[in-house]
Amino acid sequence: MSLQRRTNHALLLCLAFLITGIARSQTTPPSASTPNTAIPANVPPALQNRDASSTKRPRIALVLEGGGALGFAHIGVIDYLEQHHIPVDLVVGTSMGGLVGGLYASGRSPDEIRTLVQNIDWDVAIGGRTPYRDLSYRRKQDREDFPNRLDFGLKHGLSFPEGLNSGQEVGLILDRATLPDYALTSFNDLPIPFRCVATNMNTGRAFVFDHGSLGQSMRATMSIPGVFVPVVIDGQTFTDGGSVDNLPVDVARANGADIVIASYLDTGQTTTQRPGSFLSITGNTISIMIAANELHSIEDADVLIRSNLKGFTSAMFSDSAVIAPKGFEGAGQKATILERFRVSDAEWADYIKQRDSRRKTTVPTPQFLAVTGADPNTNAEIQRRLKPEVVDKPIDPKFLDLQMTRFVGNGTLNAAGYSIVQRDGVPGLAITAYPKSYGPPFLDLGINIDGSDTRDVLFGMSARVTFTNLGGYRAEWRNDAFFGYSYGLKSEYYKPFSAQSRFFYAPRAYATSTRFDFYNEGSRTSQYQINQRGFGFDAGYTWPRGAEVRLGQDEYWYSVVKRIDFDNLSIPPQQQSVTSLRYNYLGADNAVLPFRGLNSTFSVERHERSKGNDPFTLAQGSVAAFFPLGVKNAIFITAAGGTSFGAPPEVTDLQGFPLGGPFNLGSYGKNELLGNQFWLFQGGYERRLLKFNPLIGEGLYVMGFMEGGKVYNNLNAADTLISEAWDGSFAVVARTAIGPIYIGGAAGNNDHRKWWFGLGKVF
Repeated sequence: MSLQRRTNHALLLCLAFLITGIARSQTTPPSASTPNTAIPANVPPALQNRDASSTKRPRIALVLEGGGALGFAHIGVIDYLEQHHIPVDLVVGTSMGGLVGGLYASGRSPDEIRTLVQNIDWDVAIGGRTPYRDLSYRRKQDREDFPNRLDFGLKHGLSFPEGLNSGQEVGLILDRATLPDYALTSFNDLPIPFRCVATNMNTGRAFVFDHGSLGQSMRATMSIPGVFVPVVIDGQTFTDGGSVDNLPVDVARANGADIVIASYLDTGQTTTQRPGSFLSITGNTISIMIAANELHSIEDADVLIRSNLKGFTSAMFSDSAVIAPKGFEGAGQKATILERFRVSDAEWADYIKQRDSRRKTTVPTPQFLAVTGADPNTNAEIQRRLKPEVVDKPIDPKFLDLQMTRFVGNGTLNAAGYSIVQRDGVPGLAITAYPKSYGPPFLDLGINIDGSDTRDVLFGMSARVTFTNLGGYRAEWRNDAFFGYSYGLKSEYYKPFSAQSRFFYAPRAYATSTRFDFYNEGSRTSQYQINQRGFGFDAGYTWPRGAEVRLGQDEYWYSVVKRIDFDNLSIPPQQQSVTSLRYNYLGADNAVLPFRGLNSTFSVERHERSKGNDPFTLAQGSVAAFFPLGVKNAIFITAAGGTSFGAPPEVTDLQGFPLGGPFNLGSYGKNELLGNQFWLFQGGYERRLLKFNPLIGEGLYVMGFMEGGKVYNNLNAADTLISEAWDGSFAVVARTAIGPIYIGGAAGNNDHRKWWFGLGKVF
């Protein structure tokens, strides 16, 4: 057994951050030099005496080991047994072995299992984040403002989520796959009797599922602690069974197996990691614990099929088509032993007939809808939205998957699933919601590094505390705090007119101090601090999944403090009254680097006359369109513009339209161009270079683009400054769990050249 692989998996179990395989035994498997065709000396009589003339067939159990993506090799093992007419009377599995074993036990052929796993989007399933397109509008705003995975809860003090992955996508896969198996009184009623092992966190012991919801049981057995949110069934909390019984031969014996065929996942590595940190030490300790339960199982199995998986890892979920045949090859190396269990064609036909007769493939039309798990308002909303679409209508799994994902995308649920239930013999659809236990309130954290001027790198942090369903269903109290190079507080209470209404009102208050730098020829010439304190009120309409329009009124106090003053600006403190109309549409497929879709914004602000200042109106808009070119490539086009309708820059002052900085004419210094009117066009190409493990990020991207823009009546009128600019930019962006990290550079007209880096929002 691979100690390297086991230790990596143990670290995952400890810190839930690296890869999604289950920890493996430290003990090296039986020597590879042992001839695969030899019958071991301790083979039980049922195996030694089996020959073609035997009339009594031993009860054969197939035991499938846990191992993340390596478990796809079990499909090949099953395929070999099927092709060689070796019947299986009991299937027992842990983790991925439980998933593959449960699908097989429910009557699916190896080809059906293979097709199912190949059609799963494993990046989404293992990454655990609700797809951006399925988030509600306000949750999309959160993702835009905090493009990372640093989210916590404050319900019981500062709390981490129960896992990096809510299990939503995996749960839906299993709900869909097990939908016909709704009337089981026991897993013995499946085409092949089935058992799977999980860890009962209430007792600290192994728990064997032999009845109940097949989908929930399979979900529990592969719920890697820290990675997946634990599964709660009848008040008991369950996680992955690998730490207590990763190769559950003992369970097969306890359920009457005469012969145990164990499918073992062998990466062929036996080197020991040198404990160089607390992570390594902790990982090795857990590996030793897991080794004990696997070693006994290896010794107790009658036939050990060893799949040669050297060079593969437990995180390679997209490689099922390559991994599965390794199981077929491993079973072939045990051909001489396995042949002793082969039955005649007539016996095999009878076995298949009996097995198929127990398979359930039809799903009844639900006559009622039952929703449980969430708070009464959420349950009522789910009932209201789904009842007209599902009651007395054939089940549509794609529709249900989308609806469950969108319910989770509203932000208060960890997961939501569905199944068929019966009441007095009448079938119905049961929706089970799983609320987040650590909130509300919820806490988003952001880390910002601005390296647009590499000689003056700026650092900042931000936080958002959101109280959901406060004062009514869908009402939210959002509180933002940020500090560093800019600092301040913002608070808004968002309240729909009614539980179902999309119209809302939103009072707010704020106090901010924002740093504003001027650059000329790449060097900072002036620095100001813009202070705003005020309050406002908006009324508007929110489209559920992508847009919002607001009409608002603000009253605020505005002042500018000079830190470095080369431009001789004189802006007296003033009170401003602003009426605004704002529209925002978030229709792209990602908050950082979209590959598909459209984003657009538009706003108009009327600044009334204030002491020492004339009235003026600002209007601006932008649109960004993204077009995929296959899976890894995309092109994008953006356009933006704004005007003050003729108000001079001395009136709009620092509230005008700035250009310059990364992704905004990157060869120019930040705010190097500032005027009372502007336009900016960008066009470029982006490509994914590689994918990260979905738990640590999305991938590494490269992008190149051309930019052209102009400001009118540049506020800084020094002769060396120009108002029209163009450049070409190149950047490498890593979309990570802590946010997008980028480094790039640009070269433009008038010998403008800059390189920059940062952590935080890109576009």
